[in-house]
Amino acid sequence: MLPYFALIAAGLAGGPLLSGRPEYRRKFLLAFGLACWLLASLRYVTGFDYRSYEAAFQRIAARGLSCLTAREPGYVLLNWAAALLGGNYRTFLFLIHLLFTVLVLLWIGRYSSMPWLSVYLFVTLQYFAMSMNLLRQSTAAAIVLWTYPFLRQRRFLPFCGVVLLAFCFHQSALFMLPFYFLLNLRVSVRHYAAAAVIAGLAYLFVDPLLQMLLAVLPVYRSYPGERYWQSNSAVYLLAPVGCYFFTLPLIRQAARDSSASPVLANSAFYSLLIQAFITRHFILERFSIYTAFFSVLALPEAVCAVGWRRCAKIWTGLLAACCLAYFLFAAQQGFHGVYPYHGIWSRAVSSGVC
Repeated sequence: MLPYFALIAAGLAGGPLLSGRPEYRRKFLLAFGLACWLLASLRYVTGFDYRSYEAAFQRIAARGLSCLTAREPGYVLLNWAAALLGGNYRTFLFLIHLLFTVLVLLWIGRYSSMPWLSVYLFVTLQYFAMSMNLLRQSTAAAIVLWTYPFLRQRRFLPFCGVVLLAFCFHQSALFMLPFYFLLNLRVSVRHYAAAAVIAGLAYLFVDPLLQMLLAVLPVYRSYPGERYWQSNSAVYLLAPVGCYFFTLPLIRQAARDSSASPVLANSAFYSLLIQAFITRHFILERFSIYTAFFSVLALPEAVCAVGWRRCAKIWTGLLAACCLAYFLFAAQQGFHGVYPYHGIWSRAVSSGVC
């Protein structure tokens, strides 16, 4: 667990560092990103899907570009590039985690008003853990983050271009297309009430709706009956409910000021609605990743929206404490199969034991 606590401590240390030395912003993000990249790349059998991705790499390396006819060609090309360089699965991990880390940290550096808090949230809210398990979807989600400027500017075609690029790594990225319109809707009681009613009806009739969906998407017909098809406890809703609660200052600001972009405020609301479906089928929570990932930007913006400096500090401290508590809960539950962390040196030690 030490590597994770070191990242969390580094994120918190960035607060006083950047408040006194704002010119260190890029160096701080570079050092933090380098640590994340190395830890993710040097893991060994850390993550539930570690072995399945290793087997996929070996298949792609053996078959070459003939695999491009398969789904998600961007992911296939990245595997093929690692093999072409003469590398092994470890080389591929270095490449894909480099891509993910660069996408996320550059995005934070460009758009976050409090980068130290954003990277702290990146670790404690489990996005770093996700990147070590759901390789394809986490990469797609990191690409989707870059729809943010096009959402704010209401530029539909560039937005679609980014989503289609993310689709090359995970097909579920297409789920973001209707959110171009939903995230840009004005924040209002009428808007949120209507969305909640529709989500409630979908929640009640989710099984027949899923049967209709599986009829046109046969590739997912094996999911029913698997463990990810089971429901999860309502305790897993504490995190999205908490994120929504801490985003309330930003939501109020967006509701009062028609000139303010509603994108980040709406992302917290819709993430909560989607994540509620985890109590019906765990797999449905995966669709929330694309909107929920915006929380690493939305929550710092909410702190800034508090206004009064002393209240903002209290809000920040409470947010940091709650996120740390969530991290400890996630570690205790073994989220993504990455707790505790095992590096390649663990393999060397175990191999040396007689």
